[in-house]
Amino acid sequence: MRQRRKSSSGGLPPPLKRCSSASVASLDCSIRTSIGQNEDEDIDECVNNSFLERIRNMLRFDALNLKSTAMRNAKMLSSIDDHSSVSYIPHYGVDVCFTDEYHSSASKLEPYRLIAGDPEMDSLLSEFKSFGPFDDVIAAAAAACNDPTNDATDKLAQFYRHYEQVPSWVDFDQIQRGIDVFLAYLPAAGAALYYRSLVGGFSIPKIVEVLKSTRYLMSDRQKTLRRLVDTGGLLAACFAPTNGSLSAASLRPGGRGWLASLRVRVLHAKIRQRLLQLKRTSDDGHSVQSWDIEKNGIPINQEDMAATLLAFSVNVLLGIEILAGKPVPANEQLDYLALWRYIGWLLGIDTPESEDVSSNCDTSRKESLPPIDPCGPSILHAYASLESIILHILHPEPSSCDLVTHLLSVTGFFAFRAEVCRNLLGDPLADGLGLPKCYCWQGWRVDAIQIFVVNSLLKVAVYTFFMCFRVYTLLTMSCPWFKAKATVWHGNLQRKFLQKWVEGNSSRMKRMSVAYKTDKTASASVTKSSSCPFSMVMPPQL
Repeated sequence: MRQRRKSSSGGLPPPLKRCSSASVASLDCSIRTSIGQNEDEDIDECVNNSFLERIRNMLRFDALNLKSTAMRNAKMLSSIDDHSSVSYIPHYGVDVCFTDEYHSSASKLEPYRLIAGDPEMDSLLSEFKSFGPFDDVIAAAAAACNDPTNDATDKLAQFYRHYEQVPSWVDFDQIQRGIDVFLAYLPAAGAALYYRSLVGGFSIPKIVEVLKSTRYLMSDRQKTLRRLVDTGGLLAACFAPTNGSLSAASLRPGGRGWLASLRVRVLHAKIRQRLLQLKRTSDDGHSVQSWDIEKNGIPINQEDMAATLLAFSVNVLLGIEILAGKPVPANEQLDYLALWRYIGWLLGIDTPESEDVSSNCDTSRKESLPPIDPCGPSILHAYASLESIILHILHPEPSSCDLVTHLLSVTGFFAFRAEVCRNLLGDPLADGLGLPKCYCWQGWRVDAIQIFVVNSLLKVAVYTFFMCFRVYTLLTMSCPWFKAKATVWHGNLQRKFLQKWVEGNSSRMKRMSVAYKTDKTASASVTKSSSCPFSMVMPPQL
């Protein structure tokens, strides 16, 4: 059903700089030697260390040297040809093992920034120009689908029917297991989302430009906190348990998570449409497009959306590993990635709808691109996708630093939160984002002693914070009884949060629709069932 189009791909960045090239055979040998020749298929199997070494690892939090990375690299290298070229590319304290078989170079990723972000939804909004900022496009599509007077060519009905038919690889029992993974590790996953994924994601200036243009997370304290809560509203809509007996009921067609994901997709398309329509006056007095496509690509393009999806999936798994000191079991990682692969498909990320990838790509057109599919079909592919995108566009600029400082400031306890981010991101990236560093002893001056005492107390507080997460997460991993109880408990918390968020968002949408005078009937049409997460109530500005 999808038709892709691609803008001019001129101005590609130079190829990635590679170093430490070697043959796969030699690299595979060295990695296997360093990890003890472990042949177990589970990527979470760790080396048998001495008792003291294990105690030291238990007390240490290291964001740059994760055990699972060496295991994944070994499995990746063992699966490719011995004569293939492999490079280690240093990037903010991490040496990425880059392979042509699993990773994508900048020249391969750049076209995904230049094609239309979501052809299906973009074409719908272009054709139905009557939709306003507060109109529920998905509710209109559902009504068109259920209207017997509509013919088969109605595009709104076609769109709705298309997403009622889930891809062949979707197993709702597996999707439910992925939800259970998120609920079981909810405290660690939430910390990883905020301190690693959200803050770390601001290292991508091209995404920051969209946030700046829409003033998303760039406004006052109350509005910024409200938008963070809105993100939690989407997650709760997808993951909060339902009263039904069906697996993953909220994400089945027509479920609240299914509808919320499609509504977020509409929001992205509305933002994309408005940013591309904005004009400014050039130096010579002509009206030109405000958004710089050559520099930033199409707003909310396929690579941007893939990066965001990986921040909620792979980056969360990495954050849990940092906090727990050991990776999430491989079977749980597969389930969790399958969950986000399905959500990504609903959000408009180009994903094959069957296992036969070739059948999902229009090869008759020269400009067609293979589906970017960041979370599937394997663990190795998902992690390699994240590494490829990080190498391509994660290069923090001053705008990144400003946004991080603003976000950590409006939520309070800036120094504490900055130190937590530093521990979850690593010093190189934290320095790149301008996060303050706790300095140690600097002499016997009175001011130096005061700084030392304050920094020491701060480090103790952060370390205690991390150890609480570690004990709780390890207990969840190792004790099935506790894990089952934690999953139920966290699920109930998600359900209560969702109820509060729906009530607050509904009343907020009613007030905003009246204030902006969008449509005389908008206030009455916004109900609990049609509240749109991340509702854009402020026009974008450049």
